[in-house]
Amino acid sequence: MTGKDTDHTTTADNTAARHALVFGNIRRDLHRRYGAQLDEGSIDDILDKTIAEQTATARITTFLPVIVEREAANNIERHIEQAGIHVDPRQEILYVCEHNAGRSQLAASITHHLAHDDVVVRSVGLKTEEQIYPQVIEVLDEAGLPTDVLYQKQLVPRTVHRANVVVLLGVQDVPGVPADRYVRWDIPDPKGKTAEQVRAIRDDLESKIRALLQGMGATARA
Repeated sequence: MTGKDTDHTTTADNTAARHALVFGNIRRDLHRRYGAQLDEGSIDDILDKTIAEQTATARITTFLPVIVEREAANNIERHIEQAGIHVDPRQEILYVCEHNAGRSQLAASITHHLAHDDVVVRSVGLKTEEQIYPQVIEVLDEAGLPTDVLYQKQLVPRTVHRANVVVLLGVQDVPGVPADRYVRWDIPDPKGKTAEQVRAIRDDLESKIRALLQGMGATARA
């Protein structure tokens, strides 16, 4: 095998690996968006078939993930419609803060409580801390807000799938996070704050989240 052949094989392998990662993200996104109306097995079958069809016919693979995501979503919606069900994909809110340890976790927990499963909720940080701040867990627990739904994740730029709303909590525009709409909230970082101060942050966030959900047409608990 010549050096040129080796380079070509390596490039193809790298492209395949990148696509496999992106397709995994697409799969999770489709589960979140349509999982309330179609079981995961059916979603997987439709996506896998779409990947196979598009991969077999694509001459240029640069935009293959984008095409796969769009076609799979269309195919899933057709499948739902054929079952006589009105297509109603869940909207998604993505909360972004600096460390994914305070503000975004508070917001995610509150949104889970208010909207339950009607809205997909995710949170990420520009650079994650080792753990969620203890005072954040404390004020969530005392208010009966869920903490078992919380997880920490560092921001990963995405080229596929758009959140309906990205809420920026104390950070500026975040490249690589596509959304239909961006919202900036000036919320102080709970790090180093007293429990009383974090309660005030929690209550401020709840007020803002209720208004956000109302604007999205989502039902919030009283």
